[in-house]
Amino acid sequence: MYFTDEFIEEVRSRNDILDVVGSYIPLKKKGNNYWGLCPFHNEKTPSFSVYPPKQMFHCFGCGEGGNVISFVMKYENVSFQEAVKILAERAGMEVKTAEDSPADKERRQRSDLLKQINSDAALFFMNNLSSPHGERGLSYFKDRGLTDETIRHFGLGFAGNNGREVVDYLRKKGYSDELIIASGMATNHEKYGMSSAFFGRVMFPIITPDKKVIGFGGRVLGTGEPKYLNTSETPIFDKRRNLYGYNFAKRSRKKYYILCEGYMDVISMHQAGFDSAIASLGTAFTEEQAAMIKRDRRDVYLAYDMDEAGEKAALKAVRMLTNVGITPKRISIKPCKDPDEFLNRNGAEEFEKRIEEAENGFLYIEDRVKERYNLSDPEEQYRCKREIVENLWMFGGDEVRMNSYAGSVVSRFGIPASEVSKLLEETRPPEYASKGTVPKTVYTPPKKPSGKKKENEWTPAESSLLTWMTDEPAIFRVVKKYLNADDFSPGSCREVAVKAYEMLEAGEFDIQKLLAGFEDEEVIKDATGILQNSAPDIDTPEKRMAMLKDLIIKVMERKCDLLMTADDPEKELKVFNCRLEIDRLKQEKLRITDEEE
Repeated sequence: MYFTDEFIEEVRSRNDILDVVGSYIPLKKKGNNYWGLCPFHNEKTPSFSVYPPKQMFHCFGCGEGGNVISFVMKYENVSFQEAVKILAERAGMEVKTAEDSPADKERRQRSDLLKQINSDAALFFMNNLSSPHGERGLSYFKDRGLTDETIRHFGLGFAGNNGREVVDYLRKKGYSDELIIASGMATNHEKYGMSSAFFGRVMFPIITPDKKVIGFGGRVLGTGEPKYLNTSETPIFDKRRNLYGYNFAKRSRKKYYILCEGYMDVISMHQAGFDSAIASLGTAFTEEQAAMIKRDRRDVYLAYDMDEAGEKAALKAVRMLTNVGITPKRISIKPCKDPDEFLNRNGAEEFEKRIEEAENGFLYIEDRVKERYNLSDPEEQYRCKREIVENLWMFGGDEVRMNSYAGSVVSRFGIPASEVSKLLEETRPPEYASKGTVPKTVYTPPKKPSGKKKENEWTPAESSLLTWMTDEPAIFRVVKKYLNADDFSPGSCREVAVKAYEMLEAGEFDIQKLLAGFEDEEVIKDATGILQNSAPDIDTPEKRMAMLKDLIIKVMERKCDLLMTADDPEKELKVFNCRLEIDRLKQEKLRITDEEE
């Protein structure tokens, strides 16, 4: 899918960023901007800003920023082309694609072929399962309580008794050995030739929400290692960024996901009516999977096994999900080992009760901490308290939640409030470095630093001045008499100033072209923040010029400060001249046009 620049520009112009973002999150007008809670990181105080005059957004908390297409890409987790298509359809436009470049066309065609190979392999495995050849596999699924409808619904299959069968089948379909290997379906051994690692296993196809098969999980029948085998990483399959059952669960009407450990758990859940169950793909739960979940749901229940491995996996998942702003709940399925066993023994109604009784994930972690220590030993008692309190930093970016959970630590574990405050200070992570003295009130954690720290951060005056003159080019004619682009702070601010000056001099400033001119994504994000700090409305020309003069002087003073710290033998002379310019400007009256002079 490839779009012309003209089509992209039309899509952008027909999708007002305020309308688009406002359809995803609530926004409230304050000054020239609209503010809301950032959808890309957890926060309680709005730091996410939409600036309609320049059709861009910026979060002053996490630093994300861009235009309407960037927002949809980030929020929906889609490619640039997919975001353009979503916005085109939203605007009622006919989606017009241009010819792909030869490289893009080849890449897309290859990706489609690899998916088709996996789909054909899935059909082969399904047909195997329903043939006399696959009797062992079908018996396994039936013994696990699966119905024919469920088996068909999930496309379950059987891989056969040797790894050459599926290779021969795919070859007969016309696929080259190179493509079969690239799809993850086989490897080429010098001694044994082309063969698939999938044999003697029941097969679970991994399907995307757009119904494409991208890989497989296979469970060995009988003894053998590994018990579960997954498709290796391929151009179309990344197990860190996919979830089993997600293709069905994403469409569920339930407002929560149930996160399981295994494929059979997910399938049993769906068969019992819990169609929002999902599982990671043979690996530990990942940050990427947590981010996928956050885009769709805010409530997550963990239905992990009750053995030691399941407990460890649950603890990790709680931390991962908490990091993206979700505090999951842990479902107890005791005395059963896993959800599949529980449902077969007790049924869906009883499992529904366990969901209602699920324990808060953070408190579940804290209870496990307490179990590990001998509290009759003073030293272990101290270490236990320290670890329990240290866990509160999982909410370090959210002061309200952190204080709420700190209160639970006091009441649930009997740790005095004063000790909680002291231990919070002792365990403070580097990213929450303390500023000034420790507050005397209980808990009082600092807010997470807003944005990325930069060696030469820009000032509010620089941001206001650049925004103002790019909003009103007439202002630029005044500013350029006193400031060059190189007078702004080094880093992103100066890069923005240089491009803005070039475009304003040519009389063709365009914010979208300015953003497109940067290759560094961090500079693009910074630019959206720098250019969102316009001066407030002022009722008289005299007051406007007084404010403009004040901003120019502040930027010049910033220039002097930077000169003082520079490694330059002539810095004293340069600072002297800079101060002279400031004194001279203070005596002048700013005018917009030459006719006013």
